Amino acid sequence: MPLREETIRAGLTTRRIGSAIHLLHEVDSTNDEAAALARGGEADGAIVIAEAQRRGRGRLGRQWQSPKGLGLYLSVILRPAIPPHDAPVLTLMSAVAGADAIERTTGLIAAFKWPNDLIVHGRKVGGMLGEMAVEGSRLLYVILGIGINVNQAEADFDEELRQTAGSLRVEAGHLVDRTAIVRSFCESLDGWYERFLCDGPPPILEYVRRHCLTLGRQVTARSGDQEVSGLAIELDDEGRLVIRDASGELHHLLAGDVTLTG
Repeated sequence: MPLREETIRAGLTTRRIGSAIHLLHEVDSTNDEAAALARGGEADGAIVIAEAQRRGRGRLGRQWQSPKGLGLYLSVILRPAIPPHDAPVLTLMSAVAGADAIERTTGLIAAFKWPNDLIVHGRKVGGMLGEMAVEGSRLLYVILGIGINVNQAEADFDEELRQTAGSLRVEAGHLVDRTAIVRSFCESLDGWYERFLCDGPPPILEYVRRHCLTLGRQVTARSGDQEVSGLAIELDDEGRLVIRDASGELHHLLAGDVTLTG
């Protein structure tokens, strides 16, 4: 069933998130659409939702498959009065909201694989992409994009993804109401955003630490030309992954491509 703005708004109880809803049929990327709106002055909390994306993307320029009418493809414009170096934790905030929405809507428990994957029963069902615009030392806005595989069947995934990708439908064993997922995500993000504006990153980081699959595991992380292998021991107060290598040296990664190796 297609998403409808009036149905999403019915019963939506948020203070900021969903202040404006831009519901589109098909776009290249909801993050690109949201960024264009943000440059035009669109307000804090406005969201862009698409039924399909032609060039949906994840981290490191990877494609996010976005078939029509099956997933959640949503981006949020945020304008917090914070320094740019505090902005990366907002991507973790969207992951927390995504996990909460999945549990509230389906009963499935989603865990985090740092830095931006949502995992259910060992399969990736969602991912986040945070992008920001900065002028000098001032943060202009942040775009938080989230993609969740909602009603895809196994056959909807490319063959190379079928071993690692999942959907809420596959994991729950039934079709899932996409409108309910949208509402739950917006309401959860709204609450966490208010907490962030009041209390900063600590509540978000505490939640992620408790639900992060990466911590306590042997990993190999690649960030640019750097490759680090070792034990993922913690998330620091900036949301960076701390890896202790074989020599005992600590490495703090703000972003990277992480493989669990043990």
